[in-house]
Amino acid sequence: MSKERAEREAVPGAVPVTPGTSRSAADPGAPVAQQGDVTVFSPATTGNELTVPVHITNKSNKRLFYQVEIRVTGPGGFDVTRSMETDTVGVYPGASWPTELTFTDSEGKPVPESPRVTIVKSSAKVIG
Repeated sequence: MSKERAEREAVPGAVPVTPGTSRSAADPGAPVAQQGDVTVFSPATTGNELTVPVHITNKSNKRLFYQVEIRVTGPGGFDVTRSMETDTVGVYPGASWPTELTFTDSEGKPVPESPRVTIVKSSAKVIG
């Protein structure tokens, strides 16, 4: 099995993307993954970091707390998972919660040119 094929199969559902330059929160670019109310956009590279825009849009009629885990993998062993929660006030019905997660490898692995971005987990809990 080729190295590229092994990397493609290492994370089911992951799609390789090319990092771009930083974007505004109003225009994060094209989505690369979606799960329920969570949408993830193409990462931007800044030095030795990848910044992944994440938008949560509450499509229910109740205020929700969200827990999200995003994984970024790439050649050379780059494999980092970050998580976030909206537990401060939650997300009101029909509202959006745009944020970003920053990925660096603690072992100093280089930022991949074609990272694979995957939503590992996305869950919502009703408040109250």
